[in-house]
Amino acid sequence: MAASLTCTKTRSLETGSVYAWETAEGDAGNILIGLMEPVARPCTPEGTTLGEMLLYGNVGNVEKSDPDLKVRRAFLIAASVILQERERQGCLPDKILRTYW
Repeated sequence: MAASLTCTKTRSLETGSVYAWETAEGDAGNILIGLMEPVARPCTPEGTTLGEMLLYGNVGNVEKSDPDLKVRRAFLIAASVILQERERQGCLPDKILRTYW
């Protein structure tokens, strides 16, 4: 069975870029990727951060992780995909589609 993830840049802010993400299973959310450093945080569609969970992409370290495993897992997958593409392309892409088996 394949699973997919779509991440689309929806907003650019002074602090970073907001991505809307959605899985084929219907899970969805928003994530803020820092402009100056590779930090990812869950956020609203407007870019307001939610909770205290964050991922430092340069070391792969999650701080103050959400106790809900489903939320934590989805956040980690979306953040890692976006940060990997940033590193690979040298900039934040407008859209990313990944399929997993």
